[in-house]
Amino acid sequence: MSAKRLSANRAMWTQNVRQIGWIAIIHLLLWLAAIVLPIGLSYSQYDPKVGNVPQWKNVYDISNGFETLIAWLVPILAAAGVVRYMHEKRSADFIHSLPIRRTELLVGQVLFGWMLLIVPLAVTALAAIGCLYGLDLPWPIGAADVGRWLGETLVVETMIFALGVMVGVLVGQSIVHIVLTNIALFFPTGIMVLLFSNLPLWLYGFPDGYYLSGNLMDWALPIRYAMLTDQAMSAGEIGMLLLLSLLFFSLSIWLYERRPTEAAGQALAFSVLRPLFVYGVAFCMCLTGGFYFGQVQRQWGWIIFGYVAFSLIGYAVAQMVVMKTWRVFHKWKGYIAFAAVMSVLFLTVRLDPVGYVRHVPNLSDIEKVYFGQSVMNWQNPNLMEREFEAFDQFLRTKDNIKAVRALHEQLVRDQPLPSRFGNVRPIVIGYVLKDGTRLLRRYEVPIEPYMLYFQRIMGSNEYKQQYYLLLRPSGYAPIRQVTIRNVETGRAEVVLAEPKEIESFLEALKQDLWQKPVESLLGGQVWNGEIEFLQSDGDQFSLPIDQYSSHVRKWLEDRHVWEKIQK
Repeated sequence: MSAKRLSANRAMWTQNVRQIGWIAIIHLLLWLAAIVLPIGLSYSQYDPKVGNVPQWKNVYDISNGFETLIAWLVPILAAAGVVRYMHEKRSADFIHSLPIRRTELLVGQVLFGWMLLIVPLAVTALAAIGCLYGLDLPWPIGAADVGRWLGETLVVETMIFALGVMVGVLVGQSIVHIVLTNIALFFPTGIMVLLFSNLPLWLYGFPDGYYLSGNLMDWALPIRYAMLTDQAMSAGEIGMLLLLSLLFFSLSIWLYERRPTEAAGQALAFSVLRPLFVYGVAFCMCLTGGFYFGQVQRQWGWIIFGYVAFSLIGYAVAQMVVMKTWRVFHKWKGYIAFAAVMSVLFLTVRLDPVGYVRHVPNLSDIEKVYFGQSVMNWQNPNLMEREFEAFDQFLRTKDNIKAVRALHEQLVRDQPLPSRFGNVRPIVIGYVLKDGTRLLRRYEVPIEPYMLYFQRIMGSNEYKQQYYLLLRPSGYAPIRQVTIRNVETGRAEVVLAEPKEIESFLEALKQDLWQKPVESLLGGQVWNGEIEFLQSDGDQFSLPIDQYSSHVRKWLEDRHVWEKIQK
């Protein structure tokens, strides 16, 4: 490296220390406040007689929300600082006139920005370890926990910093840089949420909750960081983030070599990105409008209005950002083209050329069916065993498989669009086929027109036996106490502790449960009292006394205690 180039690089670092060196100080102070200060405060408040040591599971548990904000926002600030010279015309013209290759210049800036992150993290880790071992307390966390925090936090901050640098090369304004970097962090999760939330409007029965309840939130790095308190990063996850960081740094250098100097002050540095930005914003706003009106109105007129109005606003705002003026109304032809493409796309999905909506498995291919309200229990069937009243069930009898399939076929034919204010029940229908494949659909079903189907399914002995904990064979521990409360006052009016009395009461209650109509399972019951059960293992659950509890009422009347429940 020549003396001129070495001097220029040294001058850049000196200038960086003066202009953005404060970021490292802020970074260090924030981490000390988030981790070291709570440790010191805990020590100052420690009482050996009480033993009030905070039971932190790990370093992330000390101040999880605060730590997440630091790991999320400070790397973006550092990225904005090291590429800020590209966004101001005077700085860009001057620095690009120096005898430094662009690659060397950006690599030097990236290294300086990375030092703004790594040095405060290392100092904080050393300070935390010193406190944990220097202060004579039985801390629940140790040096290994601090080491894990240091490694994972450095990986996350490096990834966000690398993304911020790449976005900074693509844009020409610092404000746009910060906004787009935050959007890019949440874009994978956000776009998938918008797509999955809109598909039920066009594909009847699409179970959006099934796809949204998985690991989709892990794709947003700040959210993933907040979850590190319960779920550590795997080696594969760390490797992927490091590879992505290297990719972003490499793309930044490649793009910077081709970035026009006069891009400083422009919203986007590369002209090819401008239509992509405009139509991308319009597309995301279009999906947002459809999702919003689909939730609050559920009428096609309002849904279409949401698509058009929101996409038009998004298109206009994006054009204003790119052109740096509000006079963008002469660009209407671009929006007409966008609207035409979106119309074709929506109509193609609605016509369902692959037969997604109409597909109902053959009866001979079905091993068992799932009938319930939640996609979560479809994914985790072991959760159903913990519920005292299980709306969600896997049904295996031939009659119930036929009944669920018949309801599914009727819904596919009718495709009802229930009113938001009507008596509607979410229905999740799933099939486990004999070849091992699975099929899932979700519907919003108005109850009254389909009551016969509900009665056929939910009125069956198989469904009721699995619905009520008390009817499940070996589904509960022995009952050691029964408490019957007045539903208005909440007072315990009757307490049963004798085993024979409890057994007699349970027999009467089980008769009522077997005979209860489906209307009560769907919420059409009037509570006259509440029964609380205490099991021998300490667990508790409760059931109502309603207008259908005739055997329970007679049992209580025979013992002259029914009047107490009603007072």
